[in-house]
Amino acid sequence: MRDRLRFVLSLTAAALVIAAPLVYSANENTHRRNFRVVEEGVLYRSGQLTPAGLDSVVRDHSIRTVVSLRTSRTAAPPPDSWEEGVCAAKGLNHVRIVPRVWGADEKGEIPAEQAVQEFLTVMEKKENHPVLVHCFAGIHRTGTMCAIFRMEHHRWTAERAMTEMQLYGFAPEDLHEHISVYLRDYKPRGKGMK
Repeated sequence: MRDRLRFVLSLTAAALVIAAPLVYSANENTHRRNFRVVEEGVLYRSGQLTPAGLDSVVRDHSIRTVVSLRTSRTAAPPPDSWEEGVCAAKGLNHVRIVPRVWGADEKGEIPAEQAVQEFLTVMEKKENHPVLVHCFAGIHRTGTMCAIFRMEHHRWTAERAMTEMQLYGFAPEDLHEHISVYLRDYKPRGKGMK
């Protein structure tokens, strides 16, 4: 009987040791989707968080500004419009930057440059820090803006910034020509953070 009880207890303990990290990881990925620190106290990145995840990240990292790179392809409100109300209730800044095309238009201008300027304007003001930037998955749009932040404020090379993008899920085949050309041609403005 004792051997059987020890066996059952050993199996239970082993199951807990294995299951606990899996449950924790699943919960984190649900509520704090792709959450990462870019620069402690300055910039954090994620995918779209749940309301509970947003509350947790705001509380844990003293977030002052949330930048959403999400939009709706129809006239309907953006899919994360609930977030604006949460930010208003908490006294946080909420900035929506509409994603734009990275390739040059017929005039030779790059529409995404406007989104880059909007993002850098937010980042240049220390009173906005800490900032959380996100898109749906926290990989493509978010990764590109974080790469620009790295090149602008940390003086990273484009190659180093793109390596980090890939580390956080941006597959090389997704790094299409327009984004890689934009990043390789990017020249830091040198304004820095005020």
